[in-house]
Amino acid sequence: MTETFQDQPKLVGTGAVGSANQGMAVALSADGNTAIVGGPGANNADRDRPASIGPAGAAWVFTQSGGVWRQQAKLVGTTSEYGGGLWSQGASVAVSADGNTAIVGGPSDNRTTGAAWVFTRSSDGWTQHGNKLVGSGAGEAALPPGQGMCVAVSADGKTAIVGGWRTEGVWVFTRSGSVWTQQGKKLIGTGAVGNARRGMSMALSADGNTAIVGGWSDNSKTGAAWVFTRSGGIWTQQGKKLVGTDALGSARQGMSVALSADGNTAIVGGPGDNPWDRSVPFGLGAAGAAWVFTRSGGVWTQQNKLISTGAVGRLGTSIALSADGNIAIVGGFAEDGGVALVFTRGGGQWTQEGRSREVRFGPRLGSLHPRSRCPPMGASSSSAHLMTMAASARHGYSRAAEVTGRRTSIWLGVALRRPYPQHLSTVASTWSAGLMTTAAQARQRCSPREVVAPILKNSRDHLLHLILR
Repeated sequence: MTETFQDQPKLVGTGAVGSANQGMAVALSADGNTAIVGGPGANNADRDRPASIGPAGAAWVFTQSGGVWRQQAKLVGTTSEYGGGLWSQGASVAVSADGNTAIVGGPSDNRTTGAAWVFTRSSDGWTQHGNKLVGSGAGEAALPPGQGMCVAVSADGKTAIVGGWRTEGVWVFTRSGSVWTQQGKKLIGTGAVGNARRGMSMALSADGNTAIVGGWSDNSKTGAAWVFTRSGGIWTQQGKKLVGTDALGSARQGMSVALSADGNTAIVGGPGDNPWDRSVPFGLGAAGAAWVFTRSGGVWTQQNKLISTGAVGRLGTSIALSADGNIAIVGGFAEDGGVALVFTRGGGQWTQEGRSREVRFGPRLGSLHPRSRCPPMGASSSSAHLMTMAASARHGYSRAAEVTGRRTSIWLGVALRRPYPQHLSTVASTWSAGLMTTAAQARQRCSPREVVAPILKNSRDHLLHLILR
């Protein structure tokens, strides 16, 4: 059975200038009462744009009270440099579990060097927290690195990780008091073949001590992922790069990545796998797949390769994992729109929950413009009673976030019967969801309707995600 949603008012940030492309990135706090919507404007909107004018993009914060959503702030980070030809601020966003720390990526800053800005909330007021985050050693690349194309933050909001367009690595920053500092050198996975595009996707464990970084272009687009761990403030690569076996063609493994809360289960999406599958509807491309890896004693081994049993294309475009690592949501495309498949693990084996466990998003969701080719994306609260859906338009139309309410939750029947909350730990690329606060866990522990929702991303046009909790 497909999921059914009831439309609620759109979230459209005020103060937008021109085609803001609101909805290119979204994030939700653990309790679902704080939403952040990125609106970077059109691609190249910041090209040669002076600092005196400011960046074209921004992020908007909305809060919910009594079922009513209101805009709380518009976030624009300060800069003293000219803009460049990539996406402006709002290309990526992330939020801590309590919703009081937000990070906003802007890869166009300083002529596409890029940066990320941290904001904190106090008494309903948002202020920039320190200077913008710019990883050192960024200038060695021959091509614009575009830091801030993806960002993530730990549950407590004290560890942030920033990747970029062509950075070939990620930077880690930590907060002590009110000061953010870079922790170590840029994390660069070893064993890459060619331009791997490391840093286009990444995820953090809940405690921020395990990171996974995807590189979809590694080895002629076979793709791979690298795992790093932190001990005593020092980051080291853990084992060799992860490359799933049984890949067919240029799988593009690492286009999306996710980690369980404890960091012991990883899932790596490869939407380019098996381009010759005739069950995929015409025009949807390769069948796609996702690979699951588990860690024991610091050693990673492949556990399964997840594939669709039906007519789905580019599976693995986006992925997410429950906190315990036993439920995976894998996004792809079907003839009538985006689709997410649910896989569950039992006894070390993964099984698809059947066609009835799909969630589809048709052309009406979010009132998409007919010329918009970008699939919807959004964010779900921990209990999945609230969800924001959004899509930015490929051709420059201004978009918005759509708030929806749940009517049914049959598609995740197995998860619904679990006696503990099924929220997400850090997920792919643009947003990191931490564990719920202790108070939120206590409120949700007796609820049977703990579900996760799909993530969708257009890998060709934008890094779009449906954020899961």
